[in-house]
Amino acid sequence: MRRALQSYVSDENFARLKQEAEDAGLSLSRYLQERLLYSNGNGRSRISALELAAAERRIIKTNRSQVEQAIRPLGKQLAMLLAMLDQFALSMLTHMPEIPEGKREQALASGERRHHGWRLEVEETIQQLEHPPANGKRPASIADGPESGANEHEDSTAQNPGERA
Repeated sequence: MRRALQSYVSDENFARLKQEAEDAGLSLSRYLQERLLYSNGNGRSRISALELAAAERRIIKTNRSQVEQAIRPLGKQLAMLLAMLDQFALSMLTHMPEIPEGKREQALASGERRHHGWRLEVEETIQQLEHPPANGKRPASIADGPESGANEHEDSTAQNPGERA
C-alpha cells in the first residue's frame, strides 16, 4: 500500500524543486521521494540509482551525438568512393573489348599478376601513410608520380617484353 505525503512550500522552493527534478530527468513526485528516502540527515542527498541512470542516459546521448557528427563526413566520403568505383566499373566494362577465346587464359594470368602487383603497391602506400618517415620527407614511391616527371619508359623496360599484357 502506498501512502501520500503532503507538504507546503513557497513558490520559489517549488520552482527550484521542479527544476531540479527536470534536470535529473525525473517527475517531481519521484524526485521528492528520492530526496526524502536518500537524504543523509544533513540536508544533502546521496546519489540514487535513478539519478545515476539518468546521468548515464545523458552521457550516452551526448556521446552518441558526438560520434554521429564525427562519422558523418566519413560516411559521405565512403558513399562518394562507392559511387566512383561503380562508375569506373561501368566505364571499364562498357569500353573494354571482349578478350578472344584463345587469349583468355594468358590475359587472366597477366591480369592476376598485375593485380597482385597493384595490391602490393597499395599496401606499401598505406603503410607509408600510416608510418611516415621521421625526416618528414615523402617516400620516393609517392613523390615519383606522373606529375613529378618520372620516366615511365624506364619502368617498362625493367619487365620482360613477354610479361607485358
